[in-house]
Amino acid sequence: MLNFDEYQAVVRGLADPADYAHELIPLLGVGAHVGDLLGSQQRYLRDALVAGASRTLVARHLGELLRWASLLASHHTLSLSSIALANLEKVHHRAVQLGFAGLPTFDASEGADIGGYQALARHTDQESADGYDPLALSVPMLGLAGESGSLMVALKKRFRGDEPGGNWGGFIQTELGDLLWYMAACASHASLDLLEIAADDLERARRSRQALGQAVDRADLPVLDAGYPSAERFPRRMLLRFQEGLREGRPEVTLTLIAADPNAFPDGPIPRSGGKSQGFAVRAQLGDKVTDNSSANDAYRYHDAVHLGFVAVMGWSPNLRQLLGLKRKSDPLVDENEDGARAVFAEEGLSALLAKRAPDSQGFANPRLVPDDLVEIMTTVLEDLEVSKMPPWLWREAISQGFSVMGELEAGKGGFVVADLDRRSLVYMKVPPRFLGDVEIRGAM
Repeated sequence: MLNFDEYQAVVRGLADPADYAHELIPLLGVGAHVGDLLGSQQRYLRDALVAGASRTLVARHLGELLRWASLLASHHTLSLSSIALANLEKVHHRAVQLGFAGLPTFDASEGADIGGYQALARHTDQESADGYDPLALSVPMLGLAGESGSLMVALKKRFRGDEPGGNWGGFIQTELGDLLWYMAACASHASLDLLEIAADDLERARRSRQALGQAVDRADLPVLDAGYPSAERFPRRMLLRFQEGLREGRPEVTLTLIAADPNAFPDGPIPRSGGKSQGFAVRAQLGDKVTDNSSANDAYRYHDAVHLGFVAVMGWSPNLRQLLGLKRKSDPLVDENEDGARAVFAEEGLSALLAKRAPDSQGFANPRLVPDDLVEIMTTVLEDLEVSKMPPWLWREAISQGFSVMGELEAGKGGFVVADLDRRSLVYMKVPPRFLGDVEIRGAM
């Protein structure tokens, strides 16, 4: 069991204080997720969304809506349990006046619990007999739109200075109570449990909060290639040079491995059967020279920095494992499934998608600017690979660090990059460091 005040306290603890320092921020969150609910319902009604996917989206958006409503209450120092109880008392009284049959005796103590609130709210729902019906589900969704619209109109007048007199806190409490009722009605019509919705959303909020690196012992994160032979492991530190030149008037970039620590291949790659080899050579070019592969000059020629972000922060990149000759041949299944072509293509495709979305998110300049939907795409596409062990917040850091370095490389028309897998960091340098771990760097310029 979880009552509304307990839920509100957890939400407040997980949120950034800036999320509810000004009432406009949580109110816009409420409006945004009401809009998401209406959008998913519209898609369902026009057969652009199957029933199962519709219910999943309804649950997701209801959870986010409940969280922002809770933060709006917190901004006004209102108790979510008190809001729920006052609302239940109001709608129960109205139901009695309307002559609802089979109403249970109103017990205020049950209403503060999220599950109990949903059960009591269901008794006062005129459409409850309709069950999971798309039109009946639309009614409480429209109610949510109306209540959130009332809040926004009132706040607009408040900002404009022509608000009507009265108790603003009381108005917020009444409107939030009605929002809670319509949320419970939406959950009931979609055959969903509001308590489960709240718990699932809290877990997502916890993962999102960890994007800031709070309460995380990074030493506990797995090292994905631990336990493999040294000749199949990424070096813990790498120094690479991106050098820009011109080909037929178009910029192209050469990537060179300058130093690696430890270096399992001091004499260069090790010959294998079939004319193939294992490993890398320092001071050697990695892969082909890269252009933007586009009519637009969008710095994609530096996109290997994105792969380096994956390597440095998560210790994962089938693409660079292939370039460095570090495929894990000692385990044929890992070689095929984790380091093979399908994983390489998946990583390359996701990096291209991220590059297209980066301009809309300030180049992912910090982890919070990486949109939730992109993280979900990454984790969904890669859920069958070893990297699925890594938490979503780490993806945000990897993406942000990779694209930040990519931007610095473009601005500097090349430069040096240090990938430190122990520190889980990727750093741009205009000139190379003197030492990389115990390795002295000579003549890198």
